[in-house]
Amino acid sequence: MTKKKQLKKWLSIVPVALMTVTMSGTTMIPSTAQAALSQSFNDVPANHWAYAAVTKLAQAGIVTGYDASYYKGDKTITRYEMAVIVAKAIDKYDTANDTNKQTIDKLSAEFASELNKLGARVAKVEAKTNTWLGGETRFRYMGNDAKAPGMVKLHGSDSMEFRQRIKFNANINDNMSFFARMNATTKAGNMASGDGTAFTTDIFAVTAKNTLGFDSIRAGRFPFDPFTHGLFGKAIGVDGARFDKNIGTTRFTGSVNNIVGNGSALNTGYNADGTKSATGDAQTLTTAQLNFKVNNNVNVMGGYYWSDVSGTSSTNGTGGTMNITTGDSFKNSKGWAVGFDAKLSDKLLLIGDYVSTSLNNVSGTHLSDSPKGWAVELTNATKFPPAFYGAKPLVDYKKVNDFGWSVSYRSVDAGAVPYGINGFDGQAVSYTSGTAYPTYLKGQDNIKGLFVALANTVAKNVVWTIEVQDLKIKDSNLTGGVTDLGKTYLSKIEFFY
Repeated sequence: MTKKKQLKKWLSIVPVALMTVTMSGTTMIPSTAQAALSQSFNDVPANHWAYAAVTKLAQAGIVTGYDASYYKGDKTITRYEMAVIVAKAIDKYDTANDTNKQTIDKLSAEFASELNKLGARVAKVEAKTNTWLGGETRFRYMGNDAKAPGMVKLHGSDSMEFRQRIKFNANINDNMSFFARMNATTKAGNMASGDGTAFTTDIFAVTAKNTLGFDSIRAGRFPFDPFTHGLFGKAIGVDGARFDKNIGTTRFTGSVNNIVGNGSALNTGYNADGTKSATGDAQTLTTAQLNFKVNNNVNVMGGYYWSDVSGTSSTNGTGGTMNITTGDSFKNSKGWAVGFDAKLSDKLLLIGDYVSTSLNNVSGTHLSDSPKGWAVELTNATKFPPAFYGAKPLVDYKKVNDFGWSVSYRSVDAGAVPYGINGFDGQAVSYTSGTAYPTYLKGQDNIKGLFVALANTVAKNVVWTIEVQDLKIKDSNLTGGVTDLGKTYLSKIEFFY
């Protein structure tokens, strides 16, 4: 009886051990022992869609060690061997883009039975094919020089911030998925005020594949990511819809989004008695963009946008939507943008964006009605979809000692990018009210500056990041001679689970 128990124990351990060796970074083609173990599984036919799907994931860096030439001709692989590859792809799920996530979902559903039989991440695979939860915990310390007149330095407990996120994922059916995220943020010592005890939902979105002639349609509340590499962007949710369609090596992306909340001073309507109400018309941004794949290492993009968001200013830099003090304003804007991303090597990526805008109904004599803006970044984060940090991570939080860095520079005229969608807002820490030139809200308007970020996975699922920015006013004629906003500092540690 004892020998039988020991035999059963080893039979249960061997598949998991082999899976572990495979996922540790060794070749995806099975060893002799693995091949012997997989003989009880049927072959995957040479014309099976899974081969092309896994090859795409390998090209994207989601799986490594996969040799697409292995199955050519009469060399097929078994469903066991394919399940091993899929398991490794699942392990990289959180770093994949939307298209690759959908591919992993489809593969995990196809080979769920084999993965389950082998004991390889059973709970995780079942979750990926139905519903699962995740979370993030963040602690960060922030500081700023606040050199401009009227600016206030972060002080006391305001320099320490805590954030908790809870993420919900679900596959509704083969063509539809759902993602939502709840968020609570608090400053140190603010528990008594209720800060941090109330969760807000900054993301809830449904994505449908192969719908209405598009490859995918995403609707709901989500980060803004359909236009440029992040010169136009927002990390927390905007409400609207995104449409994607691949045509050969070209991808079309369109979007319609409300980028300024109803509670904003920009979005105030009127009651029947003529008094102002707390809600009003949506401040809408509409975009259309084409992304061309020049080759395996270079992409270029170009698009157009229309914005209903107005531009305002104050006389001391504490209010309005632009970093100007002349009192000038405009009603709405439109413009075009171009960009590129070039993978210079396996560990070096260059990204650039440029925008040219036309402001409508400009009031005042100081503000240009044709502002421009641009940003560039050099980074070693080549394994993620090309986007400015922090629209993308710098490291894989599951890979211990993974090190990432980013150096970027931006130079953006006043009004060049609509308020509420400035991609670098929120990166430069500051008070949001009661101070001049709040870079947290206007860190990309009438600003030029250098941004450096370093990140390291100090333990599995634990990332430490340091950020430093040196920000200047681009056109001091619009600020009464103010030129220097000083440096901002940030150190944060994040836990993923």
